[in-house]
Amino acid sequence: MRYLFLLLMLTMAISFKGVGQDMNAADKSKYFKAVKNAMDDSTKMMALMGLGYNVYSGNKPDSALYYYNLAYKIAVKLKSTPGLIKYYACYGDILSFRGMHYEALDMSLKAVALADKSKNDHFIGAAYNNLAGSYTDLSNIDQAYACYLKSIAAYERLNDKKHLAAVYANVLGIFFSVGHSPEKALEYGLKAIEVSRSINNTYALQEALLNVSAVYTNMGKLNKALALLKEAKAVSEKINDKISLLSVLVGYNNIFVLQNRYDELKNYTDEIVRLCKDTGNGRVLADAEYFYALYDFNKKNYPSAKDHLKKSLAISNQYKGVRIDQKVYSKLGDVELLTGNIAGYQNNRALEDSLRAKLHSDQMLKNSQELEAKYNVSKKEAEISNLNKEKKIRELTLQTRTIYIVVLTCALVVLLIIGWLVRNNSIRKERLLISERELKEQQIQTLEREKELLLTQALMEGQEAERSRLAKDLHDGLGGILTGTKYSLSSMKQNMIISADNAAAFEKTMNMLDQSISELRRVAHNMMPESLLKLSLDGAIEDYCHQVTNSGALKVIYQSFDIDKLVAEEAVKIAVYRIVQELINNAVKHASAKTAIVQITLKENILGITVEDDGKGFELANLSFADGMGYKNLKSRVDFLKGNIDVKSERGKGTSILIQLPV
Repeated sequence: MRYLFLLLMLTMAISFKGVGQDMNAADKSKYFKAVKNAMDDSTKMMALMGLGYNVYSGNKPDSALYYYNLAYKIAVKLKSTPGLIKYYACYGDILSFRGMHYEALDMSLKAVALADKSKNDHFIGAAYNNLAGSYTDLSNIDQAYACYLKSIAAYERLNDKKHLAAVYANVLGIFFSVGHSPEKALEYGLKAIEVSRSINNTYALQEALLNVSAVYTNMGKLNKALALLKEAKAVSEKINDKISLLSVLVGYNNIFVLQNRYDELKNYTDEIVRLCKDTGNGRVLADAEYFYALYDFNKKNYPSAKDHLKKSLAISNQYKGVRIDQKVYSKLGDVELLTGNIAGYQNNRALEDSLRAKLHSDQMLKNSQELEAKYNVSKKEAEISNLNKEKKIRELTLQTRTIYIVVLTCALVVLLIIGWLVRNNSIRKERLLISERELKEQQIQTLEREKELLLTQALMEGQEAERSRLAKDLHDGLGGILTGTKYSLSSMKQNMIISADNAAAFEKTMNMLDQSISELRRVAHNMMPESLLKLSLDGAIEDYCHQVTNSGALKVIYQSFDIDKLVAEEAVKIAVYRIVQELINNAVKHASAKTAIVQITLKENILGITVEDDGKGFELANLSFADGMGYKNLKSRVDFLKGNIDVKSERGKGTSILIQLPV
């Protein structure tokens, strides 16, 4: 949840964005009395703001705006910077809640302008934090991160650890929730834990521990995730927070599943069910039934596993849990296959594929909306910039007219000076117009480049997503059917008496099945290699080079230097892997090479990729493979990463390709 900072609030320094509060009559009356008993305008202004925010913002936003506007009139009268900044923050909060994100952004920008002018770090930290929230609502993560950094700098100057912990949590949220950078999410999550511990803020520490454990789980660092969950469990039990304890136990079970520790599932699942009943949380019961099913499935108690899966599906459908449905249908398919119900297996696989397609479609729609939102933000900022320029032009024009009036009232002896001023003003206007035209042309070029990069990024992400989907379909679908077929044939052989000739033919058929399964796995691995998901980039590339060498197609010598220090987004790592894959494929297909050397180096934020082979080479003047799809794909990936390619080759002397990428 994102934190919204409201400056100098009489009753609350930090509150959650868009969260109304249930108050009894006595609590509400305190805020009305504070307004009534205010001794001066400044106190009354703060009391009105507190009344609007704490009593009405969550359930009656129109009433909240009424009191905000009363406070705003006093703030204008007093020229109160704190009052105006708080008004913009509160008003922007309601606009954001109503989905009017551009209007909320305008309010946040006004607050930042006042805060910067005041040079007060309390104001600057709060205003930039709220502005970052507005950019987050518009999916402009880069701008949001830049604003959070300014907020952090202000609170670090103040040594304000309470607000620093909240900002760190906000930064963790933007990087983790949209998947941009788990490394960045981890960095700020660890800072949030450290600061929460230092100020002994139990509730903030509990939330930070849970969020960082989720980051570690997604990164595959399960032991570190378990250590944080253990601490979070102790904190939750200490303060008797059953809701958070429920999240901790679900986190434990998710990790047990990833570690194949199925025997430990049941005890924690029993506790999850008890807490669901205590807290009235029916949604998590779907996960509990799924964990019971995994436990029974591991014990080969397939009827009980099937019963739990159906219960999980019923609860999930009640709460519209699409993702748990997908897992349940997959496991139901496994149960049906192992119990010999091929029709049931195919039906559940079809339901799973249907849900996966829906999720894929929803994700594509979400990505399109995010790209459109980013484009609209840039367009809006350009419009604001143009309006400011037009305002300056009008001011210059007004100033010039004033000079004309003053000069025309003077004596005739200054006519020459007036002429000079007119001429000088004309030249200045012409230069200004030329500058504006050049600036607009630069903006158009910049927008075109950004559009091309966005299209390239969308295409690459779509290709990788489709490869991953096809690889999983091949491995889980067709692979499962072939394996089941082999199992059935083996069972038939044990119960049949066949001649020696037929036995040889049967064994040949079984060998062909094994070859088909191996070939299927090889194709699926090439489309989305598991090593890239399980290992580091260095390990994944090394594993691929070994595979090529073991296949006999080409001897590949792999060398890497300092690549373990690389910190990059997952999309960048995939692109680097695909680049190396494409270069080695070229060496195999076109160069007739026997040996290739692959070197990956990281030096001063430059990732170098060098691939040399002893093949037949080619004339650089012709660059014959430039028209092929392989080179185009390679060039588009390098251009997307803003890198460059250097190709050296001679006939009969092999080929050397150097690619440098800024990271």
